[in-house]
Order: sequence, then structure tokens, then C-alpha cells
Amino acid sequence: MTGSRGVALDDLVLPSADLGVHTGLAGFGDAWLTGRSEGRLRYAEADGFLYVSAVVPPSVRYAEAVRALYAELFALTRRMGYPTICRLWHYIGHINGTTADGLETYRDFCVGRALAFEEVSTAMPPASAVGSAHEGIGLFLLATRSGGLTAIENPLQVPAYRYPRDHGPKPPSFARAGYLRHASGGTLFLSGTASIVGHETACPGDLDGQLATTFANVEAVVHERNLARHGVAAGFGLADFDRVTAYVRHAADLAAVESACRAAFGAGTAVRLHRADLCRADLLVEVEGVIR
Repeated sequence: MTGSRGVALDDLVLPSADLGVHTGLAGFGDAWLTGRSEGRLRYAEADGFLYVSAVVPPSVRYAEAVRALYAELFALTRRMGYPTICRLWHYIGHINGTTADGLETYRDFCVGRALAFEEVSTAMPPASAVGSAHEGIGLFLLATRSGGLTAIENPLQVPAYRYPRDHGPKPPSFARAGYLRHASGGTLFLSGTASIVGHETACPGDLDGQLATTFANVEAVVHERNLARHGVAAGFGLADFDRVTAYVRHAADLAAVESACRAAFGAGTAVRLHRADLCRADLLVEVEGVIR
């Protein structure tokens, strides 16, 4: 497993490649190459994992198209024998814009995703959803043939799928993290994590405050006490992350976020940054990562 996102070989461009500025890793890039496709789904198989990429074309509304695409994704993973969805990434054009119905694009997306999960019995996987310079919605999925995924929540936050209607007609459908048990050990996938306490944004307009709250949320998710609550006999700190990605709303904040991430996670963690809009207009930074 060499990357955190998938890209098909033909003409599909990884949406995050055009999010903005990257700093900190020479030659950074993720590429999962494949010539295989089924309808609008493009995919690759390697080492017991399935990587799938797809795009929802630009539209004036997205809920139904997202629901339909998720149904195709679920059908493909079942048919090919990859029952465990480990991780999802979404890159949403005009994420804080509005649809033809006056609903924020992200909230419209959440309606379609929630409807799709209501139709299946699969557990909520970890996920991220950030803005993209591309139009439409890019979706990337990682699933596995063997091993079990334990969904992990954050004791400092309301589970996203239980958010009140203040945050939209349907809540976001994801777990705060997922711990994958497999033959060679375990991998923890951290969802996009930001400055949210309970279900409300903390420290709006305050980058330092949002960074501190975000790091506290990450620590709470991966701490031994929290993992034990979910039946996982492991425990981690920030320095245990192999790699983290920070999405930063304002380009002027990239250097400060990079410095804060390197100080918080330490020299052993690969840090990369993208300029991207986020799922709430008052969020300034979001962090995701992997612990192997």
C-alpha cells in the first residue's frame, strides 16, 4: 500500500493534485495505475486491496448522483470480493458554494452519501471531504479482501453521523478513524480532523486555536484509552504517524501550518500540505493521516 489515494491511468486526474500548493516533500505524488474499468469506475487490485476512483460530473445539485455512485461502488466491492471499505476520500468543487436548491454543496453531497449508507449494512468507514480546484466531485475508495476494520470515534466529538440538523438535512457519514487488522499487523486511518468540539467549530478565525484543537482531537482519537473503548489493543501518540496531510484554507497560512505540524508530529512523520477549501466555511485547517 504505497499511497493514500487512487488515480486511474487513462484520463482521470487526481483532483487533489490541483488543490494548491504542496510543501515539504520533494517529488511528492500518489499514483495507483490501472487500465481496468467498469462503467465510470476505474480500479486496481494489489496485495489484497482494491483501489477505485470515480467522478461525479459538474451539476447544479449532487445528492442523487452521489447516492447512485455510492451504490455502484458498494456493488463493485461486493462483486469483486472486497467486503471491507477501509478509507474514502472526496474532492468537491465549490464545496462551500450553493446548489440550485440553495443548499451548500457539501451538505448536498452529504445527503446523497447518507442515503447510500442507509441502503446497505456496511459500517461507517473513515473519510475525508475537502474542496478541489476541479469541477464536480472526485471520489477515491480503498477496500480490502481480508482483515477487519474497527470504526473509531472521538470522545471529544459527537459522531459525525449523529450531528443535529443544524449541519444539514443529513449528517456526514463517516467514522473519525478506522483500525484495520490484517495478517502483518494493523493500520490506523485517521479521517479528516479539524477544530470541532462536540459538533461545533471551535476557535473560529483563530488559526493557532484551531491547530491546537485539531491536534488535541487527533491525540484523543488514537490514544490507548480511546482505542481500548473500541476493543483495539493498541495506543498511539502524534509521533507515531507515518504520514499526515494538512489541508489549509488560506495560502498565507501554509508556512505556519507546516511549522506547527512538524513540531506536533515530529521528525519521523512525513508532512505534506495542500491549499484547499474545507467542509465548513469557518474551518481553517484539517489534518488526516496514517499509522502503520
